[in-house]
Amino acid sequence: MRTQRAAVKTKGVVRANEKADVQVARVSFAVIGISSCAIGLWAVASLVGGMVASGGPVALAANWLKAVIG
Repeated sequence: MRTQRAAVKTKGVVRANEKADVQVARVSFAVIGISSCAIGLWAVASLVGGMVASGGPVALAANWLKAVIG
């Protein structure tokens, strides 16, 4: 009888750990998704700011080429 009770307790612990692992994975996925969205929004804001500062998309491309080529 004791071996059966130990087996039942072990199964319960494994199930609880699996649920915790799933929750950690979900939270990690959410954090990575939110971080990538924030980085993407920052990049778009930087491009728009660069276009406004340089006078438009064509001027931005021309200024970028000048900066890269020298």
